[in-house]
Amino acid sequence: MGIGSLNRPRWLVATLLLWSFLACNFSSAGTPVTLIAHESVNVDKLNTSTLRAIFSLRKRSWENQTPIKVFVLPDNHPLHKNFCKTVLKIYPYVLRDQWDRVIFSGVGTPPTTVKDIEELRRLVTSTPGAIGYAPGELSVNKQQYYAIVTTGLQP
Repeated sequence: MGIGSLNRPRWLVATLLLWSFLACNFSSAGTPVTLIAHESVNVDKLNTSTLRAIFSLRKRSWENQTPIKVFVLPDNHPLHKNFCKTVLKIYPYVLRDQWDRVIFSGVGTPPTTVKDIEELRRLVTSTPGAIGYAPGELSVNKQQYYAIVTTGLQP
């Protein structure tokens, strides 16, 4: 049992490495994310820069002057990580740094962190001006809140 017995065809090794790489990437991609908002929010589409301004607490009110109330999941929640990376196109720790700057400077208040997706959904439906996110396959009840289109986001 020398080194010669471990001599496998290179295509087999390359194929296994490729499948391992793809499996890791798809498993880390996570669940699709849908932005949800209270029915009082009259917005159908938001671009990436507006979403970053909202979730980094720089944009504080909607066009109808309703205050924006941001609801998020804990920093280590897989959906929160996926939301930051795929929708906001920033890392979760960068978003946390932006929140800390706003909070510690006294300019704003932190977003409300909830324990799970159901609580986030419940709070968004009951808070005027609220925005949050949920799994993409969540069925949307348009009488309580609606989904905001995020496909084709432009910077």
